[in-house]
Amino acid sequence: MWGRSGVLTSGPQEEPLRQVKIIFSRKGFDSASGGIPSPILPSGRLCSLPIPDRSEDSGSIPFSSISCEGSDLGAIVESLSRGRISADSLAHLDPDLDSNSLEREAGWRPLFGQSGSAQSHLEKMGVGEGDLFLFYGWFRRTDLRSGELSYVPGSPDVHVLFGWLQVERVVSAADVDALPAWARYHPHAKREAHPSKDVIYVSADQATVHGRAIGVCGAGVFGDFRPSLQLTEPGQTRSVWKLPKWFSPRGRDSALSYHGSPTRWEVLRGHVRLRTVGRGQEFVLNSNDYPESLDWIGSLLGQH
Repeated sequence: MWGRSGVLTSGPQEEPLRQVKIIFSRKGFDSASGGIPSPILPSGRLCSLPIPDRSEDSGSIPFSSISCEGSDLGAIVESLSRGRISADSLAHLDPDLDSNSLEREAGWRPLFGQSGSAQSHLEKMGVGEGDLFLFYGWFRRTDLRSGELSYVPGSPDVHVLFGWLQVERVVSAADVDALPAWARYHPHAKREAHPSKDVIYVSADQATVHGRAIGVCGAGVFGDFRPSLQLTEPGQTRSVWKLPKWFSPRGRDSALSYHGSPTRWEVLRGHVRLRTVGRGQEFVLNSNDYPESLDWIGSLLGQH
């Protein structure tokens, strides 16, 4: 339960464990929004670029006000876009996962907002408390050339996991009074007009697997790039993924959502190849159908 300050307090006896759903959620710059990859910085740090916000809504934040590895994001995006996106352009900071990216009020926790058809899909799939988002985006390696951050020539475009959020509760973005005071800065909460489906996912304090805390925060960023975070199969276009073999569908209805067609999957030695769909932001997998997924999640977060 939430206390008046927005801090968790003790609540009633827990209900029996429900099966966790894992959601692969595509976020950050893409070919339609931003038009360039997010950088893998020379240090190896993953720096997801939040999409530009052209609405000038009250929840928008200048790129220059957001920090990534001690540098303002404005300088990074202006350099990589060659000035097409200025440092003072507005950003839609969502998901907001890194405590160091902005000044925070006491009690802050990571948040993620979703609306429209993407939220309808999450509702249809029964996503809610206890489920875990894995955020991924389009990335490319960078280095410094003549003092300017640039993409490494010939480096591949890849989909990479950059963060996670396990859900503690879901709040209507239009019901601002239901949000803790520290959460009301979020762009979905600050909208003047809300779509019919518009919610904010509030992160858990601690991540749990098999119903047990694993010593990892309920949400955050992975930080540095490592091979286990790369979804794209080496040598393939970024939409072709290399996944553990157990991801192979066990029935059209139980497959990763939007990927029920057998033609999208190819079982190879030691792994499975998935040709992902071009549509959709949220792909949902039910751990009840793929129990191996929970140990995989535990390993992924445990490495962090």
